[in-house]
Amino acid sequence: MYARSADSGGHKMGDVIMKIKLMPSSPEIDMEGLEKKVKESMPDYARLTKTEIAPIAFGLKALVINVIIPDQSPDELLAILQNIEGVENVDVEDLSLM
Repeated sequence: MYARSADSGGHKMGDVIMKIKLMPSSPEIDMEGLEKKVKESMPDYARLTKTEIAPIAFGLKALVINVIIPDQSPDELLAILQNIEGVENVDVEDLSLM
């Protein structure tokens, strides 16, 4: 398991932290490449604070990310993540106000 921290600068009252699991479309997906695509796809209002490549089963791994966004609907962010090449499924594992 690899854990990487990104910029974790200050946050404002009313921000939301989300833990999101991205499942790749196949076990052959380059997870480090997928992680790079996720970082490049983040909209301006979203701040990626942590990424982790987590083993699931039978050689399959998931990319688990923590993202801070303003207190708004996460639908746009989830759609952006879902449309990244190599992503099969996006699941919000946790969401809480900061």
